[in-house]
Formats: sequence, structure tokens, C-alpha cells
Amino acid sequence: MRGLRFILILPVCFLLGCTGSDDAPARRIVTGNVLFQNQPIKNGTIRFIPQPSGPVASARIADGSYRVENKGGVPLGEHRIEIRSAAGGTELVEAEVMPEKNAAPVTVIPQKYNDNSNLNAVVESGDGAMQLDFTLD
Repeated sequence: MRGLRFILILPVCFLLGCTGSDDAPARRIVTGNVLFQNQPIKNGTIRFIPQPSGPVASARIADGSYRVENKGGVPLGEHRIEIRSAAGGTELVEAEVMPEKNAAPVTVIPQKYNDNSNLNAVVESGDGAMQLDFTLD
């Protein structure tokens, strides 16, 4: 009888011990619009970099709009925002066909909005997507 109890309890203990914990940060879907010089950014990327650290969330900007929803969205909290866009968009060109087109892309957005960005946003908990719009000079 003792052996039967042990056999029945062992799988339950195993399952409880092996499920692990969910250490992933709470997230929220973030959506919005990005304008540069009062025009929608045709194509680019936006990155939400948690401060002081944490998993980065990003999304493509298309026709001035973005939506971060991968892995549940952006981790809650304060973020430094980086916005990038390059001339020529996402077009890929074969090196043999047009080698002059394969030079480094010309960045359209100034570094003060990407590598040296001082843009900040706080992603708060809530129901539904959070709207965050950015207007760049």
C-alpha cells in the first residue's frame, strides 16, 4: 500500500518541481505613429530599451505606424526609445547587379533619435494596447 501511494504522489511532485517559475517581465502591446519633419516615416524601426536594463522590444515602422506585440509587447516600465530609418528602405539589391547600391545605407533620422537618443517613454500596465506617438524634428 505504501508503494502505491509513493507511485501516485511521485508524478505530482515531479510536475510541481519541474514547472519552473515565470520570471518573464509583464508586458503590454504598444502601438503608435512616428512623424519626422511632420511626415510619416515611410519605413524604419523603433526600439524600446528598458532602463536600466531588461529585454529590448522592437517593431517595424511602415507608413508612419508601428505595433509592438511580439512576446506580448513591451516590458512595463521606463524605456529609452531609438528610432531608425534609412534612405532606400528595405530594398535588397544584388552586389553583382548594382554594386553602387550596396554601400552603407544613408540614415534619414538624426542620431539624436537613435544612437544618442534622449527620447523616453513609460509603458504602464492596463487593458488593451497603449498608444505612444512620436513627432521628431
